[in-house]
Formats: sequence, structure tokens, C-alpha cells
Amino acid sequence: MTDDATHLSASQSQLSSSSSSASSLSPSKLCSKTFKKASQLYLTRRLHESLTALEPVLTPSQVPDDSYANGDASTPPIAAAPSTWRIKVWNLYITLLSAIVDLGSEEGRKLFGQKEWKAVSSQVRDGGIWETVVQTGYRGLEGSVDAEVVYNLATLLLNHSPSQALNQQRLETYLSSYGQPNLDVEGHLRNGSEHRIIQPSGGTDTPKDLNARVRIIELFTLHILPRNEEWEYAAEFINLSEVLDEENKEVFLQTLDNLKEEKEQGELRAAALQREKDAELERQMRETERRRAEEERVEQNGHKQTPSEVDYGVEKKNTNRASKGGKGTRSTDRQSTSKTGSSSGRTAFSPPSGSKNLKKPEKSESRAPSRAIGNVLRNLVQYISRMVSGNPLSLARLVLFVLGIVMALSRQDVRERIRRVTGAGWQKVKGTIGMGVKVSYI
Repeated sequence: MTDDATHLSASQSQLSSSSSSASSLSPSKLCSKTFKKASQLYLTRRLHESLTALEPVLTPSQVPDDSYANGDASTPPIAAAPSTWRIKVWNLYITLLSAIVDLGSEEGRKLFGQKEWKAVSSQVRDGGIWETVVQTGYRGLEGSVDAEVVYNLATLLLNHSPSQALNQQRLETYLSSYGQPNLDVEGHLRNGSEHRIIQPSGGTDTPKDLNARVRIIELFTLHILPRNEEWEYAAEFINLSEVLDEENKEVFLQTLDNLKEEKEQGELRAAALQREKDAELERQMRETERRRAEEERVEQNGHKQTPSEVDYGVEKKNTNRASKGGKGTRSTDRQSTSKTGSSSGRTAFSPPSGSKNLKKPEKSESRAPSRAIGNVLRNLVQYISRMVSGNPLSLARLVLFVLGIVMALSRQDVRERIRRVTGAGWQKVKGTIGMGVKVSYI
């Protein structure tokens, strides 16, 4: 609030001093002097001072004075100035407003104060600057606004206004009313012969006017209407324009088609890019779901595997016990059967059950030594392979050792001795197991 008050008081003081000194100057001299001062301040980026310097020619004089050249204190000096200085002042004012809006909210509030900067930016973005120019400088006559001023106003709204609806409406009004005469005869007589009356021309009286009119139509049809998606209206306006010649019409229509094609291609590229992003996002989601499901499945399998292993160990122990118990039961049954068979006399008709059971141990006894020898050889080979990999120099000793074992096993007496030793050991193991089973059964 302190900054706003400071800026406001400074502006008011400068405005009052400028108004008092300007009362004795003609509109032409006042606009010339004000333009030179404001332009120098603008070039040195003193935007606030430049805007303040332009205020005297844009506002009516507050002090009526007979010496005031325009003869009407309620009319701003800019409205009575020649077209040359009027166009220069308005173009500088529009350029200055654009630079102020480009400052941004933070720097703009620092230079102008929050209230003043917000008022300036709102006037530009909402399009109120157009009505201010028409009412202040051209007495409300839309078609009397100079073509260069209209072009700069439309460019200002095109760059800073979020919506181009008002810009389109203003240009349509201007283009439809351009060149209409001012029929306010009473106002002309009241203002007197010394007061300059703004008389609009047809817009094509001079090459300069024609060029300005063509630039406005170009801005309207190739920039503003496409922003509002008025492609067909733009093409129709170009075809029906009386200002454009056939060459300009062809160039404008070709440019309009190119702009439309570029916009459609841009939309297609944007749609394709969006589809790719959606597909990538969907793929990532599916991949995430797949990994999550796989992790859950692995976790469930891990939970199920632990109890099964415990159960399997218990079942294995129970199975071993049952097999041992079965063997004990079968041996007990064989003993009871042999006793009953010997007492009942059935041995004459069929071989005793013990005869079959005696053949099976013989086969197992014949296979047991060879299986034990195989286990010994396999463990020996594994041990030798580890030793060789750890110490390559022991390969010769390994070969000699293996040859010694082979030569020893090739002898018949050695094999018979090994078989007798392993058979005796196996019989002792079987006897020990049988005694343990009998004791556990009893």
C-alpha cells in the first residue's frame, strides 16, 4: 500500500504539472513534445515515467483556459492532433502497455504498485484498451481509427489476450464501418473551423492506406480467425474481399490451407504421442501387475513348501520306522510259520516259506559288496578330482594310485577277500539290525 500511494502521488504531481504547462500549447506541439519525452524514457526502460509522461495528451484538460488551442477542455489533445502525431503517440502507448504486461506480476508490482499494474494488465488482457482508444482519441467513431493503430491494437490482443473473441468482434466492426463519413454536423459547427475534424477515408486512397488495410485483413484472416477455429469464414472473407487483388487472394488462401494442414498434422502428432504415452503407461501397469502376481505366487509357494518339507521329513521317519517294523513283523511271522509248519506236517506238499525268503538274502548279499565297492570308488573319484583341481602336480600320483587300485582289483584272490570282508561286515550289520527290531517288537 505504501508503494501504491507513492506511485499515485508522484503520478498526480507530474500529471498536474504537465497539464498546467500544456494548457498554452497546441495539440500538435503538445503531442510532439510529449512523444519525444516519453519515447526517450521508454528507450531507457523507465516504463513508469514514460507512461506518466503520456498522460497529459490522453486525458482531458482539468483547467479550462481560453488560451487552450483546441477550444474544448473536455476533449483530450490526442483527439485534435494531426494524424501523424496521433498515430505515433497511440503506437507508443500500445507498445508501452505491451512491455508493462511482459514484466510479469512480480516485477510489474514492484515498479508500478499492485493496484496500477493490475489495472494496466487487466485493460490489455480483457481488451478494454480498444474501447479506450476509440473513445479517447476518435470520439467513439470505430471506423475513424487509424489503420496502423488498429493493426497494433489487434496485435496487442493477439499476444496477450487469452480469448480472441473480442479481437474478432472489434476487427469485424472496424472493417464494416471503415470509410463511413461522420454525419455529426452539429458537433462540427460546435467545434468550429479551427478544430480539426477526423474524417475517415475509404481506406484505399493512398498506397500507404491500402498497405495498412491489407495488413489488417492478413492479421484478421490468417491469425485471429484460425485461433477461433473460423477456417471457412476466413476463406470466404478472403474470396469476397474488395481490397485484395487476385494475387493476394491466392497467396492468402494458400497460406490459410497450409496453416490448417499444419494444425491438423500437429493434432495428429499430438494424438499419436498421447496414444503412445497411454500404451506405454498401460504396458507399465501390466508389467507391474505381472510382477506383483509373480511375487505373490512365489511367496505363496514358499509358504506352502516349508510345511510340506517338515511333513515329508516326518513321513520319511514314519516310513522308515514302518519298514523296520514290517521287517520285524515278517521275521516274527516267518518264525511262527516255521514252527506251525513243522508241527502241522504241511512241509511235504509245499516248500516252506522260509525257503523263498532264504534266496532273497542271497541275492542282496551278492549285490551288497558290489554296491559298497561302487560307493567307495565314487567317493574316491570325487576326492581325487578335488585334489587334482586344487593341486595339478598330484596328477601323476593320482594316476599311479588309480592304476594300483585297478591292478589290485584285477586279481581274483583280492576280489574274493574283499567280498568276504564286506559280506562278513554286512552280516554283522544285518544281525545287529535284526536284534534291534526284535527287541523293539518285544
